[in-house]
Amino acid sequence: MINIFQRTHSRRVLVMAAALALMAGVRSAAAQMQLPGAFTPSPAGAAGQPASDGGLRPKPRKVVAAAPKVPSDDGVIGRTLMLNGRSGVMEFRREGRVLQILRLKLAGDQISRSGEACEVDLGAEPIPLKAAGAPVGVTRYLLDLPACPFSIDILQGAVLATGAGACEFSAADCRVDPTGLWGQPANEIGPQRTKDIEQDRHRAEQAMRANFKAWLASAGKDHVLVSRIAREQAGFSSKREELCRSYAREGQHGYCGLVATQARSSAIAAHVLPPEDQDETAAPSPKKKPRGR
Repeated sequence: MINIFQRTHSRRVLVMAAALALMAGVRSAAAQMQLPGAFTPSPAGAAGQPASDGGLRPKPRKVVAAAPKVPSDDGVIGRTLMLNGRSGVMEFRREGRVLQILRLKLAGDQISRSGEACEVDLGAEPIPLKAAGAPVGVTRYLLDLPACPFSIDILQGAVLATGAGACEFSAADCRVDPTGLWGQPANEIGPQRTKDIEQDRHRAEQAMRANFKAWLASAGKDHVLVSRIAREQAGFSSKREELCRSYAREGQHGYCGLVATQARSSAIAAHVLPPEDQDETAAPSPKKKPRGR
């Protein structure tokens, strides 16, 4: 009897010892799994899910296209500019804050004998210019001549005359048309200047394409704005060709194409970028409460 009791007691002791050892092992394993900083694998199918703390992902930064640099009036002061690089003369000076035309000669055809060259000299006195904003992204001035008013846009070392068409000076028996690009005389553009123009035009083309892409990116999903940007850029090459086909020796030096390309980014920006005084972060004005009846 004693032997049976002792054996049973021993078995109970062994079972209890085994149970205690098992419990100690489970606690140890649990402690190891809960160590601070330990990596806890995600359950199956939970990969890539956001954290449960409700944190928000940072919003993507909005792409904002920088406004192109507007050519300075100083770029045309002291230069002798010719229409299409071949005819007429236009020179500028500044009197205080007022930009003036110091010399102006317009070449044309005789009214009485079509095909015969003539010239009208309007430079007896300096002609003050009236500022007219920047409707195409560059500074515009109005030239208020009684017989032939027109406007000029200040470009890089050149000006673009627009809005006049053919004008007649009866006293001089001369019909003139001042519209077009007034720039560097073509006979002054030699081989070295031609190389410089080629390099500058390559950079201008790259800048224009980069700005165009930046404006498209800034438009985002605004399909109306994207369409407007695309329309502004479409057909530029043909318009540039139309402007520059009359410039003397353009096929040899490409000067007119350079000036037109440099001005292109400003022209697109004038129709795409919001006004400078527009603040997108400004709170909308409070609505007026309806009056009681």
